[in-house]
Amino acid sequence: MTRIEKCSQLAKAMRRSIVDMAAYCAGDAHWGGALSCTDVLAVLYGDVMNCRNRELPYEEKDKFILSKGHSAMALYAALAESGIESRNIYTQFQQNGSLFAELAIMNEEYGIEHSGGSLGLGLPMAVGMALKARKCGYPYKVYVLTGDGELDEGSIWEAVMAAAQFQLDNLILIVDRNGWQSDGANKDVMSMENLEERLRAFGWDAYAADGHDYAELLNAFDRKKAAGKPTALIADTIKGKGISFMENDNKWHHSILQNDLLQMAKQEVGDK
Repeated sequence: MTRIEKCSQLAKAMRRSIVDMAAYCAGDAHWGGALSCTDVLAVLYGDVMNCRNRELPYEEKDKFILSKGHSAMALYAALAESGIESRNIYTQFQQNGSLFAELAIMNEEYGIEHSGGSLGLGLPMAVGMALKARKCGYPYKVYVLTGDGELDEGSIWEAVMAAAQFQLDNLILIVDRNGWQSDGANKDVMSMENLEERLRAFGWDAYAADGHDYAELLNAFDRKKAAGKPTALIADTIKGKGISFMENDNKWHHSILQNDLLQMAKQEVGDK
């Protein structure tokens, strides 16, 4: 099986599992943002990161931070479908007392490095983890996924400056650029044009790729890292990708999936 086939297969399984979580959630969930980043996570967990080997000590495993914590369904699906955690994650989703809440809760035992909720905190945490690796001589890389709407947060740009200042070339930022945030289209709320150029101006090595094209994503992650510079990959995505009635419809940022629409979603992702 090629790398592309492996990532594609993992992404398909993840989308099926995300839809299956509708049976366990409290009603509503963040569908659009979870589905927009599914392919990126499939490439990270299926190929790029070395976190699947349980024999590796924590200090050697690559770290993933889901800064856009409301997309936790995609993270749970990646952990389970890549074999890192049990598929029991799905049946615990949003259940009382469960660690697998609608917004991710930090738990290193389960491979969850960061708690979601308040946006703008994942990249600052990633800067600290990358700096620790540098100072302690740890070989791991830190990958952090933010939303493009999340770039409205000032803390993101403080972290962008700090990462360049400390020359953290073991830090990789991925921006899920689906064009939307909870209040509407980014262009209407807070336009972020020429993002690659802006990040380069801050001292980053920045480039874009199709966030649903496995070959492009793999080539982007394989690209030789610029010495002394943090890396930013801008992944152009479609909110709600993979379910036709959700794609680019921002009402699915946070909504209820049930009845006929749930059955339609299951058919479109390939019901188990």
